[in-house]
Amino acid sequence: MNNIEFGKRLRELRKSRGYTQQALAEKAEIDEKHLSRIENGKYFPSYATLNKLLGALGVTLDEVGIELDQAEVNQNPLYSKALQILNTAKDDDELSCYIEALKAVQKALKHSNLQ
Repeated sequence: MNNIEFGKRLRELRKSRGYTQQALAEKAEIDEKHLSRIENGKYFPSYATLNKLLGALGVTLDEVGIELDQAEVNQNPLYSKALQILNTAKDDDELSCYIEALKAVQKALKHSNLQ
């Protein structure tokens, strides 16, 4: 899924739930201009922003059309697995714990030249 396709799908979901861009941005605690740029395909959201948008809309990655097994950002299977792990977090504390663990692994990989 490219930025434009994702933006269109996000806009459809937002409108189907009766949100204006301003209302969704407020609920997701992101900047309205950033949401507009995402919907217009100029940007793809970071994981943190994506997670906020999914939570605010009450949808999953599958419902938005993102297939982690086909991630285009990085075809490394470890990258896809890391995203899958992050997506299983039940709350912000668990997500923070996963992120810190993944950062530690990434740092170790950089130092060992295995990346």
